[in-house]
Amino acid sequence: MQPLTTIALDRGERQEAFWTLVDREVGRMAGGLIEAVLGEQQRLALQADWHERTAGRCGRRNGYYRRRLTSPYGVLSLRVPRLRRGGVDCSLVFERYRRRCRDVDRVLRRVFLAGVSTRDAAGLAEQLWGGPVSHQTISRLARWLDERLAAYRRQPIASVYPVVQIDGMYVTVEGTKQVVMLAVGLRERGPPEVLGFRLSRGEGCAELLWDLRRRGLEGVGLFVSDDSGAVEAAIREVYPEVPWQSCTWHRLVNLWTVIGPKDYRRRMVREAARIFRCVSLDAAQETARAWGRRWQAYEPPIVRWFLARLPDSLTFYHLPTRWWRRTRTTSLTERLIRTLRMRLRLMGAFAHPAAAERAVFGQLLRWHLVPEITHRT
Repeated sequence: MQPLTTIALDRGERQEAFWTLVDREVGRMAGGLIEAVLGEQQRLALQADWHERTAGRCGRRNGYYRRRLTSPYGVLSLRVPRLRRGGVDCSLVFERYRRRCRDVDRVLRRVFLAGVSTRDAAGLAEQLWGGPVSHQTISRLARWLDERLAAYRRQPIASVYPVVQIDGMYVTVEGTKQVVMLAVGLRERGPPEVLGFRLSRGEGCAELLWDLRRRGLEGVGLFVSDDSGAVEAAIREVYPEVPWQSCTWHRLVNLWTVIGPKDYRRRMVREAARIFRCVSLDAAQETARAWGRRWQAYEPPIVRWFLARLPDSLTFYHLPTRWWRRTRTTSLTERLIRTLRMRLRLMGAFAHPAAAERAVFGQLLRWHLVPEITHRT
């Protein structure tokens, strides 16, 4: 007989061995408790214990079958009792054809909403509970969002949004770049709300705006977007009575780009930015004329180009003063899109448009940016 060999373990290995033992024992206890509950359900169905002969007995036992159940305590291998006629009511523990507990599904949905791709979520599930979960399963679990999305697109929109900002972002769907256009409503009080979004192959948002109008979006005082001709044309088509504001920040960025690497570029753009911080529309127009006279000798074509489209960036002056800072740029929507892009980038490319819309809506739902819809995951 060979002598026993003692293997020295460091602190980390001892802790890992201990918690592995705890997990195994907890899973064994959970499985034993579940089997005891199922055995009691079998006794209630038969109205008799083992080998008991009574007048009220309703049938006979017929052995067991094995069933794997993914639970918060790991993957359990359960002995489920059977009857010769009928079946044992197992709904207290699990539903028919389900291989996972509801708590497990709830965690997987939450992981998906946190911006984890379906493949990474499947790998995380295997590490947490020790059982494989396919990425197709994660996708099926995320389909609970489809019903919520359909309800969101059917609900009426209250006329409490004086300002609506429109912007978009690119996502990869079916191997091609597509655009998600979002309409964000601003109220007198309260956080912004995403009134609607659409996935399309271009920046055309007429379909999105027609949907908003059909659902009751009226009383808008101003639409704000970047200097996109497609968005401007869609607003003119669907809401011809509502003025349009071109984002002042995008206007200054375009000015910076067309000037090029000149030594006076920073000073020229800084002085142009003062136009949008004046105390009134008249003061802004006077500041713009003074800016044009100062820089006409340096960049005549650029000055004419900037002043020609400047009125589209001064529309916010027609609103009350309290709205000026929130409406002269689309910075609020830009921050939302930046965060949304960061979350969706972790999910990678989407196999079909429904998956992309589901992912976008899940993030909006998680951030409570969807009006009048509550959610539970």
